[in-house]
Amino acid sequence: MIRTKNNSSRAAILYSLIGEHLPKEVLAELSQDELEKLFQKVTEMKKPSTVEEKSVLSKFNEAFQKFRGGSNIALQAKISKEIEKLIQETANNKVSPLVELKEKKRSELALIVNEEEPRIIALVMSFANPDEASSLIEDFPEKKREEIIYEIHKIDFHSETVRNELERFLNFKFELIKNNQTVSKVKNRGSKITAEILSRISPHVSFRLFSKIKKKNPHFAENINEHFYTIEDLQYASRSSLTDFLAKVHPIVIASSFKGVETAVKDKLLERCEPWLSKQISLEMDSMGPISLAEIEEAQTAIITLLNESIDKGTIKLWKV
Repeated sequence: MIRTKNNSSRAAILYSLIGEHLPKEVLAELSQDELEKLFQKVTEMKKPSTVEEKSVLSKFNEAFQKFRGGSNIALQAKISKEIEKLIQETANNKVSPLVELKEKKRSELALIVNEEEPRIIALVMSFANPDEASSLIEDFPEKKREEIIYEIHKIDFHSETVRNELERFLNFKFELIKNNQTVSKVKNRGSKITAEILSRISPHVSFRLFSKIKKKNPHFAENINEHFYTIEDLQYASRSSLTDFLAKVHPIVIASSFKGVETAVKDKLLERCEPWLSKQISLEMDSMGPISLAEIEEAQTAIITLLNESIDKGTIKLWKV
């Protein structure tokens, strides 16, 4: 029996599976109220079963094939391919992340729990191989070691919620390790998904939504902020990494995006670039004149998308204060 019966639950499952492959035009079709409901569902939903995932993907694929057509054939083909791949994956009997965790050696466990809070470390250690886990715990400072032991004592090992939370965390960390991406602190998978959604919609809408979230749930907003980046955040990159990053972007796109930031921030960004790049961007800004808000937002979205990819790959680091 499929537990997921309403559209909002199915949408949350679908986004958690293929959200990263969706173009911004798809999210642009959702109203602000619909986006808020999607955020809520993504953060609250339990880990869907394999049957649920396959059902949601199959139904979406069926509907998607009916409406295919138009100019962006390449994009449609890419989404279709990703859907078929995910359907195949869910059809296979994949090893449970908890079973996979039992096979991890000490060095692999260290990578998984790197920079995590004591409660998460305690969860991982409790379900890992006891010999490997006890060996790793000895490496922590005494105070943190005591906190981890205390958190282990509080764990309800019969709770399905606890197991689901750990499975979601492990699936995310295993995927990062598999793709050789930077494995950093993951407080909440939902916060990363929400940040991904916010980065794919227009900046003025995303800021309004983020402000609402901050008022309703400051802690969740803080977690989102760890994964949510803006053009202004580029000022926290080093001169060399900022120059290397912006060198991949056409000067017209950079100039258009800078039109939407405050003068003080724009000046600071130009100062942090190498002189040759700063001059190039300034010339473009001076020559283009006034541009529309839509052009500014399109340019900013393109840069933020590239920024997210670069941060995941570890090619740029933002030293936020």
